[in-house]
Amino acid sequence: MPTSSRNIAPQGDGARLADALADYLAGEHALLELRYCAPKRLSALIHDLSRPLPSPLERALARGLNSGELADWLGPAETLMPPMMSRFGLDPEAWAAAPQAAEWRVTCRACPQVGTCWQALRHGADAEACRAFCLNAEAFTAAGRESGH
Repeated sequence: MPTSSRNIAPQGDGARLADALADYLAGEHALLELRYCAPKRLSALIHDLSRPLPSPLERALARGLNSGELADWLGPAETLMPPMMSRFGLDPEAWAAAPQAAEWRVTCRACPQVGTCWQALRHGADAEACRAFCLNAEAFTAAGRESGH
């Protein structure tokens, strides 16, 4: 029996939209299950910036962090600021007690780009890429200049 064009998988924009929707739903479903069935595992996944994650879940986590929906799951100043400082050539331990560090932590905790930052750090973004969203980028750069780095 001949197949009609209606039986062939959709092509072009329709297929991409269907794939994007399936990807979005898969990530949201995984996130929902982790939040309610394995919250400790979710916390560990969010705090481990080097653990590979399925792309749909990673994107769902980044969206949740950016929207504030997962704000209680991540302390950005504690988890994200040290590796971000390293991207800008600062030693997080050496700067931990510096007066500026308290201001940097406040800025980091109030950042609307937490999910973007989290995802960028997971993927090894360099300082130049991080300048596009990091509210502390200029302060980190200035601190590096002051300390001679």
